[in-house]
Amino acid sequence: MLKNRTGRIASLVCASIVFLWLGRAEASSLPLDGTWIVLDEFMSAGDFFTGSNNLTGAPDFPAPWTFNSSLPVLFDITDLFVVTDQYNVYDSGNLVLTTPHDPPFDDPSTGAGTPPWTNDPDVAWASPVFSKGNILFAPGPHSITIQDIHIPPGCNPSDLTAPCFDGTVAFRANIVPEPTSLILLGSGLVGFAAWRWRRKQAA
Repeated sequence: MLKNRTGRIASLVCASIVFLWLGRAEASSLPLDGTWIVLDEFMSAGDFFTGSNNLTGAPDFPAPWTFNSSLPVLFDITDLFVVTDQYNVYDSGNLVLTTPHDPPFDDPSTGAGTPPWTNDPDVAWASPVFSKGNILFAPGPHSITIQDIHIPPGCNPSDLTAPCFDGTVAFRANIVPEPTSLILLGSGLVGFAAWRWRRKQAA
């Protein structure tokens, strides 16, 4: 019991240290137009993405990823390339989303020994075999960090049980139109129609 509690405390301390370190690093403003951000980094399970893209040579997009919107924002995240990475999403250091742990790629249902993969975020988002999730953020400022909590083995074709030190992820954010204006518009039209009907009846 004490050992479990000590392990949990150590994990929280490590997550806090990493978050504080990321907070000191250069942050990136997250586009709110649905553009996918793709990261492929050298890392171990439990590490946080830094935005370095050191395995692809693509432009860096340093963590944390920040945005400030007067409207709600829908945040999507999906595994990419080889299935079964799993992620924690944090907002200002608070855990807000954990994606599901999907079956390993050697599960017969996914094709024994042949990992499904794609480098297209839209394909991964539409596929049921990639771990994914989303969360609706309230209006206001947010600071996002992402932790890869499960990285599948199998980077080496000659040893599919060997650990893999490659974390991949795709995420995007979209502003959600405020429904209140539509509700007000709808109620206004209904009210106007009722007023016209009463006036016609009175005439």
